[in-house]
Amino acid sequence: MRKFFFLLAAFAVLVSCGSGPKSETEQYVDFLYAYMPWPDLAAKPMTYWQANVDKTLEVRDRMGWDIPEREFRHFVLPLRVNNEPLDDFRTLYADTLCSRVEGMSIGEAALEINHWCHEMATYQPSDGRTSSPLQTIQRGVGRCGEESVLAVAALRAAGIPARQVYTPRWAHTDDNHAWVEVFVDGKWQFMGACEPEPRLNMAWFTGPVSRALILHTKVFGDYHGDEDVIQRTPCYTEINVIRGYVPARRSVVTVVDEKGQPVKDARVEFKIYNYGEYYTVAAYQTDREGQAALDMGCGDMVAFASKEERFGLALIDGEAVTLVLDHEIGERCAMDLDIVPPAENPLPSGATPEEIARNAERLKEEDALREARPKGNAAVIDAFLAAHDDDNARALLSSLSAKDRGDVTLDVLEDAYTHIDGTFNPLRDCPRVDLEPLKPYFAELSALGLKSRPEIVKWIVANIRLENERNPQGLRMAPIDVLHSGKADRRNHDIFYVALCRASGLEEQLDPLSGYASMDHEEQPAVAKGMLKVAYDGPDAPEYYYQFTLTKIFPETGTTSLCTVGEDSDHNPWNTIFPLELEEGFYMLTSGTRLADGSVLSHNEFFMVNAGETTEVPLVMRKAEDGISVLGTMDADRFLPQTGRGYYLLAVLGDRDEPSVHARRQLENLAPVLKEWGRPVLIEKDADGSILEMLCAGVKSDSRQKPVVTICDSFGRIVYFSQGYNTSLADDLKRILPQL
Repeated sequence: MRKFFFLLAAFAVLVSCGSGPKSETEQYVDFLYAYMPWPDLAAKPMTYWQANVDKTLEVRDRMGWDIPEREFRHFVLPLRVNNEPLDDFRTLYADTLCSRVEGMSIGEAALEINHWCHEMATYQPSDGRTSSPLQTIQRGVGRCGEESVLAVAALRAAGIPARQVYTPRWAHTDDNHAWVEVFVDGKWQFMGACEPEPRLNMAWFTGPVSRALILHTKVFGDYHGDEDVIQRTPCYTEINVIRGYVPARRSVVTVVDEKGQPVKDARVEFKIYNYGEYYTVAAYQTDREGQAALDMGCGDMVAFASKEERFGLALIDGEAVTLVLDHEIGERCAMDLDIVPPAENPLPSGATPEEIARNAERLKEEDALREARPKGNAAVIDAFLAAHDDDNARALLSSLSAKDRGDVTLDVLEDAYTHIDGTFNPLRDCPRVDLEPLKPYFAELSALGLKSRPEIVKWIVANIRLENERNPQGLRMAPIDVLHSGKADRRNHDIFYVALCRASGLEEQLDPLSGYASMDHEEQPAVAKGMLKVAYDGPDAPEYYYQFTLTKIFPETGTTSLCTVGEDSDHNPWNTIFPLELEEGFYMLTSGTRLADGSVLSHNEFFMVNAGETTEVPLVMRKAEDGISVLGTMDADRFLPQTGRGYYLLAVLGDRDEPSVHARRQLENLAPVLKEWGRPVLIEKDADGSILEMLCAGVKSDSRQKPVVTICDSFGRIVYFSQGYNTSLADDLKRILPQL
């Protein structure tokens, strides 16, 4: 199959450019086509790639950076950064960016381009769909993944090698983070995307990143560098860059059977506990010695290994770990794991106070420029409502997310509105199916004249080829691109099915549990299902995904898959989910209690769900044995007039920095809990930094980074302390406050 795509690329270039020696543009276009994922090949014509390669070579000649060929091919030439839709950013903005940094060194230029990115966008959390650079500029905001896509696109547009680096999951708190690395003076150096600092290798996340277990990036093509390779695919090479940031170890997991003999070809998944699940960050097959290895930070990971009908779970807490396949698929069993993240050791910045002060003033100026610039999608929305000022038009807009309304195009809205027959029905008339690019499709798909689900399935089988090998990243395709290309992987195949059903006047959606379409038709047998009940007797209500998760284990492949339960709501307490109907199979119920130091008390239940039967398992939320302990002391007298006697929450927050944005949002969402707690909540501006200094010194923290959120009492005792980036803050407080 891979050979087919090489031949396709070569044939396309020959047809487009004729015979004879290939130009430099043609050679680089060939390189892009050789590793191009199918959704990109289907979405953009040859002329798009030629125009972008021409602009890239023009910039290389203009700027004269000394860039090695390997770094140019893999980190300047490619347009795709992550999973964003492709756009015309490079051809539109390359000249602007080059003019801005003309005459600078490459390091100075990288910093200056990040300032330009900050003028274009600032941080705001949002849903999982990744905006393109132009969409992020249009809205003026983006989550960290979108900010870093914009920054990498801007750096590459100016000819500077850049890559997006992710911690796929934090070890000491929930969620993840993305930033940017640039290749300057022969080495990779980092910066926060759209968060410019006075120097490279400076960012607010130097503390959290020192606690990371793995840091990775996806490199376009077949890349060979010095980094640890996580996986090679037909389209990209995923590498591990953890050693560029923190002291790391290479942990070797040896899988053995119950007799202690090495097990060859067992699948080993390396996992980080985060958001109530064991999130897989790498997976390997064991060698003849039964071993699989990964470079990682000096904290605990979890390894899940399986082969055929045997499996095992173990803590990776050193350089050598033995994992025994001591359980059988289908066996009812339980186990606890105490997971400890790496210790914090922030990277030094080296910037002077004067540099930091000048940079802060410049950021304020850039904030003003960004806020003054027209943003959003008001013109499109206003034009649509002006043409269709009725309930159906408003219902159509309401069916889209805030992000969708921020960048949807008028042709998409008009196409969907014209399709409405009677009263708007979101399962029939909404153009959004999953996370695919929004393009008009109702008119063209409805013209196929299909009327029933069996007829639709038959048409898809005959006309859309299932191709799973050329989209390893799981990029989404617009349904109209699937129609025109005649090919799609499983997820895009199912998105197309839903879109075709809707265009044919039928209600349809992806299954909320599996994420795939049901593809119901007469010839398909019903899926065998059973019922799962969960028993919990605690005073609180643990929430799905945040404190516990359900994972299905597939013995035939040794893979695990998180069940997407209750995705229609941000908060899904356990008692609103169960009883739950599940496909027959083997499952793991994982729960965890995150402690203030970032460690986790985890519990796991393994069990079968059998067709037509009800299975009941306990939900165990482990508690810390030592309860509430005193972490340090502070001067409580200055707050006594506001707090009175007893406990209170005291927070010192920054302004626009991402950790403070997270903390402020979590405290706002926690308002009902804080109100029920009934104790004072003090949010301090702390203009002179004295409160921050006092609190950090009280718990012997060397950092003075905001935000700091504490629980103190009128005797000056600090019983909870959170500093910097902590997406578990709300969960911490919900666990601790009832005990005070």
